[in-house]
Amino acid sequence: MKTMLMTMAAFVAAIPAAAQDRKGETDLAARQAIDAKLRNLRVTLDFKNATLQAIADYIREIADINLIISNKVEAKGDDITIKVQDLPLRSVLSLILKPKGLTYLFKDGVLMFTTQEEANEDVIMEIYDVRDLLYPIKDFPGVDISLATDSIGTTALDTGAEVEGLVIPLEEIVKGHTGAKTWEENPKASISLNNGLLVVKQTRTVHKQVQKLIGQLRNFK
Repeated sequence: MKTMLMTMAAFVAAIPAAAQDRKGETDLAARQAIDAKLRNLRVTLDFKNATLQAIADYIREIADINLIISNKVEAKGDDITIKVQDLPLRSVLSLILKPKGLTYLFKDGVLMFTTQEEANEDVIMEIYDVRDLLYPIKDFPGVDISLATDSIGTTALDTGAEVEGLVIPLEEIVKGHTGAKTWEENPKASISLNNGLLVVKQTRTVHKQVQKLIGQLRNFK
């Protein structure tokens, strides 16, 4: 009986963890599906003096995605005018939101229009193993080849001590090619390199850029 109770207790304790794993998988699948539509779906819009809510409702319908507007977005007035044809949805959202100082992020399985400040709060930490990118480039000591004055042939002369290997400034490379100004403007964003591990605190959007950049660096290595 005691053994049965212990087994049941262990099973019950495992339920929250399993549920959390399923939620994470569901959110990831939803995020990937929305991201694919942002990249691949081409849309045509023609709005004059429209509300952000009206545009959001239209995009939600034609793109068939879960889309909400954060309650931190204040009313921006009925003054959004946009006319575009056959543009990727990602580009259309940029044209709509950036002039208003807004952006979008993935949260709890949905796409959310929000303020830049709220987006900056949505920072997560990821650790990237980049030891394979940090092997120093050795600069071996060379020799000078000179003609011998007292014999036939040449003489090899050592030019001196070995030069230390070059260190790849990976942190600066990542900051220079991802995230634009967010590294300076977002107080929660940071990057550090420790023992071949790149520790990055950034938004999910920037993490995707970091992952792509690291992949490109590996390809060119």
